[in-house]
Amino acid sequence: MRAFAKNSKVIFDLGMNNGDDTAFYLSRGFNVVALEANPALCVRAQERFSVFIGEGKLTVVNAAIWETSGTAPFFVNLDNDHWSSLDVGWASRNETQYRQVNVRCVTLSNLIDEFETPYYLKVDVEGVDQSVLQQLQDRDLLPLYVSVEDCRFGFQYMETLAECGYDSFKLLDQSTVSRLADPKTGRLFSPGSSGPFGNEVPGEWCCYTDMVKHYSKTVRNTDGER
Repeated sequence: MRAFAKNSKVIFDLGMNNGDDTAFYLSRGFNVVALEANPALCVRAQERFSVFIGEGKLTVVNAAIWETSGTAPFFVNLDNDHWSSLDVGWASRNETQYRQVNVRCVTLSNLIDEFETPYYLKVDVEGVDQSVLQQLQDRDLLPLYVSVEDCRFGFQYMETLAECGYDSFKLLDQSTVSRLADPKTGRLFSPGSSGPFGNEVPGEWCCYTDMVKHYSKTVRNTDGER
């Protein structure tokens, strides 16, 4: 019987990038585990969040999330660091430039076992998102909320989440995030950030079948056409 981590005070920010999402979660009083494979971005985060790190509120994990632990080549996009990925095709899209670095890899179970099951799991890991969602299937205690960036695979993401036991869904257009503000702090969300989560995402919760229908009408159909 699966349960949900309703009382956890931890958020996992998988794909920290510039740290704007991490900053929001910290402002809401959560302890944050921020994972980022790009070493340069981790150095910047160590400087930006030094006070929170010192207080034990934030742990920056310089690693890539993957199906197994160990090491692997990671491809840092030099033109758009949001596109950096374990997948070289993903990292070199649109003929952009990249460089290869070797990084430590961890699994979702590694992180949960070291810290705890988070209240909210943000997944934005450029080409590896489905792997992370599949790893939730092995857990008896699940995050109360999960978000994942849709990059052409929304149907698969929703199916996997439903198989895990999630029965309510919302869809947020990330291009609108900069027009939103956090209702509790008044904080404005920066362009490109993930924005609000859980009940604070605009709109009504939909069951799985209704969200699949809504997604197919507003984002893309099952043939991948918009």
